[in-house]
Amino acid sequence: MSSLEVGQVLSLKIRFNNTGQTAKVKHPYLIVGVDAELSTIELAQLDSLAGKEYKAAMKSNKVVYCDDPVETVIDKDSYIQMDNILKIELYDGLEKYRRQTDKLSAGKLDEVLRAYYTYHD
Repeated sequence: MSSLEVGQVLSLKIRFNNTGQTAKVKHPYLIVGVDAELSTIELAQLDSLAGKEYKAAMKSNKVVYCDDPVETVIDKDSYIQMDNILKIELYDGLEKYRRQTDKLSAGKLDEVLRAYYTYHD
């Protein structure tokens, strides 16, 4: 049984939807869903807001600040990309890509999940 939980962050190289190429470097992905029955997890890509502050205004992105309260799973102001649905197989060993066992703080996680699922509705 996997110990991965909603709110944790994985560091992965995943294929880009727009080009089909696999990322050359690892990117952080927030776990937004775990389906034990189907053995899948749903991910939202995190990206740094620095230099891309205009992304905060896009309805397809949700900003997540690294302070107030201070977050341990992200180290800089970021945003999640809500215009993609990424699901991957939940397999033994996937935990090794987890940044740490901490999760995004409860209030911010609730906001992110609400925004993510509202966007997809």
